[in-house]
Amino acid sequence: MSAASPAIQADVTKSPAPTPTATRHPIPIGTPTLDPSRPGHSGSVLTTTYIVQRGDTLSGIAYATGTTPEELQRLNGLRDPNTLQVGQQLLIRRQIEGRTPSIKLIPDSELVNGPTAVVFDTAAFIAQQGSYLNRYTEVVAGELLTGAQIVERVAEQFSVHPRILLAALEYVGGWVTQAQPGEDQLRYPLGYKRTNLEGLNVQLHWAALRLNEGYYGWRLNTRGYVRLDDGAYLAIGSGVNAGTAGLQNYLAAISTIPDWPTIAESDGERAFMRTYQRLFGNPWQYDFGPLIPSDLRQPPFVLPWRKGEMWYFTGGPHSTWGTGTPWGALDFTSVNVAGCTELQDWVTAVADGVITRSVRGEVGQSLDPSGDERIGWSVLYLHIGSRNRVPAGARVKAGDPIGHPSCEGGLAQAAHLHLTRKYNGEWINAQGATPFNLEGWIAVEGPREYDGALVQGDLRREPCQCKYPDLNGITR
Repeated sequence: MSAASPAIQADVTKSPAPTPTATRHPIPIGTPTLDPSRPGHSGSVLTTTYIVQRGDTLSGIAYATGTTPEELQRLNGLRDPNTLQVGQQLLIRRQIEGRTPSIKLIPDSELVNGPTAVVFDTAAFIAQQGSYLNRYTEVVAGELLTGAQIVERVAEQFSVHPRILLAALEYVGGWVTQAQPGEDQLRYPLGYKRTNLEGLNVQLHWAALRLNEGYYGWRLNTRGYVRLDDGAYLAIGSGVNAGTAGLQNYLAAISTIPDWPTIAESDGERAFMRTYQRLFGNPWQYDFGPLIPSDLRQPPFVLPWRKGEMWYFTGGPHSTWGTGTPWGALDFTSVNVAGCTELQDWVTAVADGVITRSVRGEVGQSLDPSGDERIGWSVLYLHIGSRNRVPAGARVKAGDPIGHPSCEGGLAQAAHLHLTRKYNGEWINAQGATPFNLEGWIAVEGPREYDGALVQGDLRREPCQCKYPDLNGITR
C-alpha cells in the first residue's frame, strides 16, 4: 500500500496550458460576505482523535498533539503505554485559547491549483522579479531544478495554487523580490524550523501540506481548529471559507500567541495579506466561485485493467496526496505481486482523455475538453513504472494502456496502482456526494485509512494485502 505522503520527485512533463473556458465571478466590493454559520467547536476544550501510526510512541504523540503522556494514558485508559497498536484510536483533548478572525482572506480558487492558475505563468512571474528565487537551483531526487521548476512541481503534485505558495515564500523568506535574503530566511524560507532539512523543496512541501490540511479539514468538517507553533490551539472563526481556513492553518503553524493577531489580520504592516496584495493585487479578482458544483456527478469510469483480468483491491479510501488531503485514493494490484518489481500487467485508462503528465511514476489525465487537469475532471495514476509508460500529450480511450504497476513515485511496500480524482483541481473524497464509482463498484470508507470496501449490489470486496478472490478480487 502507498504511504499517506508520496515521495516527491523532480521532473515535470506537461502539455501546453490552454485558456480556461469558465468565467470568473465579479470582484466583490468591500469585505466578502461571511458564509452561514455551521456546527463546529464551542467551549474551551476540543476533543479529537489520533490514529496510531507505525513507529509512534506515547511521548511522541503527546509532543505532537500538545498534551502529556500521562494525560493520554488517563484519558484513553491505557494500562501499559508501551503497547500501542497501529490503527488504534486515541482521544486527544486540547485547550482552546481563542478563535481565528471571522473574515475571508482569499477565495477557494486562490488556494487550489485549479482554473484560475491556468493563465498564471509561474516561471515568467519569477523571472520578472530578478530575485534570489530566479537564480536559485537545488538538486531534487538526483536532478538539478530551478526555483521556478520546484514551485511548479509542488503546485502540481499537491494541487496548491502557485500564487499562494509564492506569497508565502515572499512573506517569510523574501525570496520572490529580494536579491539576497538573510541567513535565517535562506534556511527556512517557508517558516518550517522544526527540522534539520533545509532548502526550498522540503519547505514548500511542508507549507503545501499545511494549506491542504486546513482547506480540506474545513471542506469536510473534520478539522475546526489550527495549531500555533508554540502549541496553542485556536478554533477557526465562524463564517470563513475553506481557502481562508487553509491559509489560517499555514499561518498558525509559523506563528505564536503574541504575533498571531498581526499576521492573521486582513491588513496591517505585518499581515500576510499585505504581502499577497503587493505581489498579486486583490485576491477576489481571481474568485472563480464554487470549485465543486452542488450537483457534481462523476462521469462513467471503467476498472483500470484489461477485460477478463482479476485484480486485487489492496487499499481502501486513503489520502490522495499527503496527510490532510481527502481519503480519495484507492489501491489495486494484479496477481503477479513481486515486491517492488515492475509488474507485467497493464494499468488501463478509466475514461477517455488527454495525458497531461507522465513522469516519475505519475500519470495525470484530463477528462475535460481543455486537456488541462486543472479544469474539470482529472485522474491521477500513481506508481506507474517508466517502461512503456504512456507519454504526455497522448489521447487515450477508456481501456487503453497507461503503464505497469511499480513502486515509482512514492513510498510503497509492493508494486501497485494508486488511483485518485480531482475536479477543478480539488481532490475528491472517495465517499460522499460524488462517490468513487468504477463500473458500479462504489467506494465506502472505513474507520481508518486503507480500510473500507468496494460495493456493487450485493457484492462486497474488502482491501487486503493478499490475493483472495472472494475477499478482494475483482474481475473486469
